[in-house]
Formats: sequence, structure tokens, C-alpha cells
Amino acid sequence: MRVVIDTNLWISGLLWRGLPNKLLRRAEAGHIELCMTPAMLSELAEVLEYARLAPRLAQLGLTPSELLTFATSLVTLFEDADGMRLVQADPDDDVFLHCAARVGAAYVVSGDRHLLNLEQYADIPILTVHAFLAREFPNA
Repeated sequence: MRVVIDTNLWISGLLWRGLPNKLLRRAEAGHIELCMTPAMLSELAEVLEYARLAPRLAQLGLTPSELLTFATSLVTLFEDADGMRLVQADPDDDVFLHCAARVGAAYVVSGDRHLLNLEQYADIPILTVHAFLAREFPNA
């Protein structure tokens, strides 16, 4: 099952325990296929370099490069997909929807209210990580 997750979930999953981390573990175990484009990967790389994340990285003894390498190992990379503006309030979120439509994703999983408010795009449900895990892995 192909899934697209937003950058905030990547950051939460890579740096902390909790539901986003469980989602990444599902991908690591081969239960889901996380899909990403080079533009999404670049955004993740940029965010991992934010100064506000440096203390957490130091606490974990990890570098942004190490986390990016790990993230890359979890994804199938697809070409960037452009299209019309979809999220008027935050056009940077369009990349996730375009990717999901291009790859035929089963879900977009996000914590971003701009995406969640859409509820779906191109018949692809947009769910919180909690709703996604409850729906697809209820006994985990």
C-alpha cells in the first residue's frame, strides 16, 4: 500500500517516539510503501538542518545526514509531479497531493490542518497518523 506522509510527520517520526515513529516502523517492516519525490526529500533535508532541531539531534547522537540516509532507505522515490495549485492557504503542501496522485497512493497521512481540512484529494483519503494507523493496523 502506497502512502505519502508530510515533512512534519517525517521529523516527528525520525526524532521522537510516538505514532509517527510507528508509521515509519511499518514502512521499515515492509507493511507500507512510503512514496516521496526529490522536492519532498529536499524539504526534509532542509528542515533537518533547522537550528531548533540541533539539540534533539545531539541528544540522539545523530546528524541530519544520517537521518536523511535512513529516510531515503524507507521510501520509493518518484519524479516530481507538478500540477495546479491545490492548497490555497499553503501552496507548499501541494507537493504531497501531487505526489499521492501521481503514484496512486492509498493515503496521504498528515498533521497539517491545511491538508487535513481537504479530507481527500483525487479519491485519496487524507488522514491523521492516528486515524491511518487505527484504520490499517488496528491491532498493532
